[in-house]
Amino acid sequence: MIDYDKFFSIIDIDESEKESAKEYIALRGLQEHIDMATYLSSFLAARKPTYKEVATAFRYDKRIRRILYKYIGLLEEMYRAYICNNFNNIKQLGLKTSKPLFQYISLSLFSSLVNIVWSLDENHKKELFEGKAVLKKNLDALVTLRNAIGHNRTIINYRDYKEATLSTGEVGNSLLINIKNMLDFLPSEIRNKCIKETNEANRSGTKKIKNQVDWALISMLVIKL
Repeated sequence: MIDYDKFFSIIDIDESEKESAKEYIALRGLQEHIDMATYLSSFLAARKPTYKEVATAFRYDKRIRRILYKYIGLLEEMYRAYICNNFNNIKQLGLKTSKPLFQYISLSLFSSLVNIVWSLDENHKKELFEGKAVLKKNLDALVTLRNAIGHNRTIINYRDYKEATLSTGEVGNSLLINIKNMLDFLPSEIRNKCIKETNEANRSGTKKIKNQVDWALISMLVIKL
């Protein structure tokens, strides 16, 4: 039995919003809502978060996930294409498998693909990464971000990102640092598209579905690139 009052007690919610809240709790889970409300409370010193703010945080999170998943997916495709276009067989990569190169690469998890990329000689890595120096830990951070998104984690309050060191000298394991790290791997023209889409994800929009509350995004959540 879902204890809705456990969630309602830590937020401000109108009676008219409770049916909407119950519907989304049934879809997403009570603890997920409690965790989000608790996270939003860390930004608010003098009041509880409203239900609109909690619901909007989930909607914003989903928008960001969709954008990032598209561009990480592009990187995944680029790495697969580079390997298959530049090597004739699996032995050239030093891998022990009886599978043909394309079959093996096409079925590889992103983590395995990244490890293969990292094992390439410096000339290949320089070509693949457009001459940029790349740290292994930054590739590992990219894999962690991809897995969080791919497994539909709520990413704005996710706490298990890996540390990355950016070309700007910034170091950290926040979502913002991890997004910037992902951007460093994208070709410049594609990077600019990703930045634009991410920066515009905080817009309220006009389309509204059944039981969806008005947009109320807490400014501290907004990702600006």
